Amino acid sequence: MRRTAAAFAVALCAAAWPGAASARAAATLEGGSVVFFSDTLALFARDGAALALADGTRAHADAAYLDLKTDRAVLAGHARIARGAANASADAIVIELDTSRVDLLDARNATVTQTTRALDAAKPAEFDAQRFTFPDVEDRGAFIRAKHAAIVPHADVRLSPATFPNSVGSVPVPSYLYTYATGAGFASSALSGATFDQPYGLWGSPNSLTALHARWESGPGAALALQQQFVSGDDAFAALSFDAPLHGYTVRGFNGYRRLGARYTAVADATGTIFGTVMHGGLTAAFGAAGARLDYTRTSGGFSKLDFALRTPDRPLFGGATWRLTGDLGYDAQRGGLLTQLPDARSYATVWRHGLDFSVATPVVRAPLGTTLSSTFDVQRTWYAFPHHFDQFGATAFATKTFSRKVSLFAGYQGTWNADVYPNAQAIFYPSPSTPILTPDGTPYYGYAAFTGAKTFRLQNLTLQVTPDANTAYRLTLTHTADFPQFNGYGRPQWEIGGDVRFRPFPNIGLDVGRAYDFAWGGTRWVPRWSFAITP
Repeated sequence: MRRTAAAFAVALCAAAWPGAASARAAATLEGGSVVFFSDTLALFARDGAALALADGTRAHADAAYLDLKTDRAVLAGHARIARGAANASADAIVIELDTSRVDLLDARNATVTQTTRALDAAKPAEFDAQRFTFPDVEDRGAFIRAKHAAIVPHADVRLSPATFPNSVGSVPVPSYLYTYATGAGFASSALSGATFDQPYGLWGSPNSLTALHARWESGPGAALALQQQFVSGDDAFAALSFDAPLHGYTVRGFNGYRRLGARYTAVADATGTIFGTVMHGGLTAAFGAAGARLDYTRTSGGFSKLDFALRTPDRPLFGGATWRLTGDLGYDAQRGGLLTQLPDARSYATVWRHGLDFSVATPVVRAPLGTTLSSTFDVQRTWYAFPHHFDQFGATAFATKTFSRKVSLFAGYQGTWNADVYPNAQAIFYPSPSTPILTPDGTPYYGYAAFTGAKTFRLQNLTLQVTPDANTAYRLTLTHTADFPQFNGYGRPQWEIGGDVRFRPFPNIGLDVGRAYDFAWGGTRWVPRWSFAITP
């Protein structure tokens, strides 16, 4: 609770002094009513509009329209502009936010003159109807209604006090920051996934954003998070986060990316909890369709690993199928030794390994009964610098049957077989249990007692989907698994049937509600559970 309270305090302080980290507003727009349309990035001021620019330029009119995409303001009706002692008036005035150009329209004489914000001598100009466009919109369709808007071009607009007339369940706030900066890094996050995540911008600039997040997370429940993002166009970003569930432990996160020329990129990420910290850094390289990757991972528990991988491009095989080969060289290290089963575990504090991975993908082909089918196959082996190797084979298949534009049937299969092999030492690393292993219902777990390093995972699923419209979907799914060690209270249930409904009860809120049942295992007929998600 102390950590959660501290997070609240930090967030409240940040909200109280947003100017400390915000870029200075280049323009402010006020009026009896200021409305904002997020889909068109348009601001409208009614009942007396006042525009103020950072260089001291002031303009007034009956109404104003500001296009945040073009950084152009149109003032209409008894328009007047002033800067220092100079002033001018017209029926309509166009002001560019990113240049000093000013256009004045005299509707009676149908003439246009052009000047600058210094309001020096005006010169005649051609009439451009597009520059004087003032869209006719219904204010009731606006996303936000306010009295004051502060604009940082190419970054954000802060509206205050802000109400959300078309957002069901929203509450008025003293200030709301809407970010429209275009850097791809603003879509990145250092926060983990959540059922619901509503960000609230505290301050920002064209290259940064600080936001408070109200979240609902699976397990801990309600949480409050703070995230800071730094962006450099589409070439680099860094995100830092502090996630504080009301009931649970805090999580600190970092995520970063940097483009290093046309072929190379660098990535880094880290997560810290009460259980420890995991840090990762990587370099990727692309050579045509081929590629390479270097990764280094380290934990606070004393484990680290280095991986270098090379992959071929996808090459044609036959019938439209393709293949790919990946080679890997790795180095593992663990303080105290990796092989704790051995009396001389410290002798194996570091271990080299290398591996090969061969994969095949088939094209989407037409199958009987009007279905389409695609599949993948993957086989890999990893060798270690002592008598030990790990083998794995995987296969997937996916089929689709479309009955109409609104009704579809999907079927899938996934299978994975792996073996962890220690020649002449299998019993050391996978010994028979000295005491019986019991399942959750108290019966002996014979499958695990027979486990000696080889596992099987098989899953088949069938899904019927009905989509009456773009905002509504119904899904019914049947899933069967056949694993070894077989399920008996541990692992994946053998049978599951579930259904979920996705719909949008309000324009700004989507819901996804599901109900699933595990059955026919361990003497239990039904084990129900709910799932729930809120979507934008």
